[in-house]
Amino acid sequence: MKEQQEKYNLPEGWAWTTIGEIALLSSGGTPDRGNHSYYNGDIPWVKSGELNHGTIIKTEETITQEAIENSSAKIVPSGTLLIALYGSTVGKLAFLGIDATTNQAVAALKTTSSFESKYLYYYLLHNRERLLQKRVGGAQPNISQKILQVFPIPISTLKEQRVIIQQIESLFSKWKYQ
Repeated sequence: MKEQQEKYNLPEGWAWTTIGEIALLSSGGTPDRGNHSYYNGDIPWVKSGELNHGTIIKTEETITQEAIENSSAKIVPSGTLLIALYGSTVGKLAFLGIDATTNQAVAALKTTSSFESKYLYYYLLHNRERLLQKRVGGAQPNISQKILQVFPIPISTLKEQRVIIQQIESLFSKWKYQ
């Protein structure tokens, strides 16, 4: 984080922190594919390929309550920011528009009440290449929850975060109609 502090002068009242300081991170799991009673249930199950920088309101697959009870899959609340950890989708983002579970290739980032999740989304979107430089591994380098935990992010007041979000979305809407 010291390298970030030296590289950028932050506005007064801002500070550097880490994602682990402003969000709770978790990942899901894949129920045993050999047990057919774990699938085609009524609980949405998100895979990393479904993260498309939008809001997920429907998933390709669903799992059962029995699958949750017998795997590391857990229900993540609507509004949570998701990020892909592995493979060709690493670093892709999406919000949950429904309560859902995820596989282990997806991390859930639930921000604290003093931090706007959309600010984190836009920051990660803008800094995806920097995040990808932190990947580790052989044939398909990955990021981990540990890498995300220590990834630096500048913070400001909630009011300033909301102004930044509003400005970004205003610019996006202008480009959309040009």
